[in-house]
Amino acid sequence: MKIEFVGRGIEVTEALKKFTEEKLNKLSRFIDNILDVQVRMIVEKHRHTAEIVIKAGHEKLVAKETTNDMYASIGGALDKIEKQAKKMKDKFVSKKRKSFIKEEGDFTINTSHGEEVVISHKRVESVKPLTKEEAIMEMENNDADFIVFRDADNRETVSVLYKKDNKNYHLITLE
Repeated sequence: MKIEFVGRGIEVTEALKKFTEEKLNKLSRFIDNILDVQVRMIVEKHRHTAEIVIKAGHEKLVAKETTNDMYASIGGALDKIEKQAKKMKDKFVSKKRKSFIKEEGDFTINTSHGEEVVISHKRVESVKPLTKEEAIMEMENNDADFIVFRDADNRETVSVLYKKDNKNYHLITLE
């Protein structure tokens, strides 16, 4: 992460840089790939303004805050950036985690032993990217016997996790 500090009407001290960098490091839990950060500190009369521009991947987050204290301005601008980052991450997560399962109906077949078996047909239009732990939690929350999901680490792998009995789960991986 490259941070550029610019001061107009103020000398950017090491203390201001350190304060800003500590606050920016806390943002890394919301923003994964911060490429470039520009911090402009402007002092005009009694107004202390902090402008922060963060470039992360294809996104650009911008915030500006004016107070009587530069530390408060930096903190306020970074709070605004944090809100934007949370909103951006929530939007991304909800978008990528949508899955559509459509009930196609039930049909029966006769086995070679002459028994009639009912098969419930469900069609999955989109597969959620999840970790194995998230898949187990989702199964338990929805009281489901199985879940089809895309591996969060390797997006090309589709897996089916199902309950063998009350304690054990089995994982089928399609590559």
